[in-house]
Amino acid sequence: MTQNRLEKSPLEKWLEANRECENLGNSLLLLLGHAWGGILRRSDSVFAVFSPEKALSFIQRLPKSALPEGLGNWIAQPKAYAEEIVRFCETSRDFSFPAELGLHRFASAPVDLRGVACPMGSVRARLVLSGVNSGEEILFLVDDGEPIENVPRTLVETGNRIVFRRKKEKYWELCVWKG
Repeated sequence: MTQNRLEKSPLEKWLEANRECENLGNSLLLLLGHAWGGILRRSDSVFAVFSPEKALSFIQRLPKSALPEGLGNWIAQPKAYAEEIVRFCETSRDFSFPAELGLHRFASAPVDLRGVACPMGSVRARLVLSGVNSGEEILFLVDDGEPIENVPRTLVETGNRIVFRRKKEKYWELCVWKG
């Protein structure tokens, strides 16, 4: 992460100076969103203009295998993963998606939150919706049990509407209209 062993990078210095800042988590998410926006722009011209929020929303629709390990945790708990976020952002120019992935296919793909423990599923769902325009619908895939109870409740409490819940074999489809 450092430029050399004796000197800290500008982002490392920033993190050190802001470690106790109340808004550090939001700043880290913004930083991560800008990094992903750049990656998306370099990957496909369709994504030429992307806000940081929309970039974070979009990448959560991609297959987990195409993303850095632990990304969901970084997004759900940015303060706890501050060093990993900074390290990724410093090297994000080196990140690329495989050409065969076809990023444009995922613009309307569901957001898969299966296997995401509570309350992180609700946190990630709110972050996805922060990058979506009011009036748009997003399909989430959530586990049975606590997630199908907590995620919809949290989203309704924040001004969104549940369009439908559909039980599948081992999970639920949850369609949400952004308010």
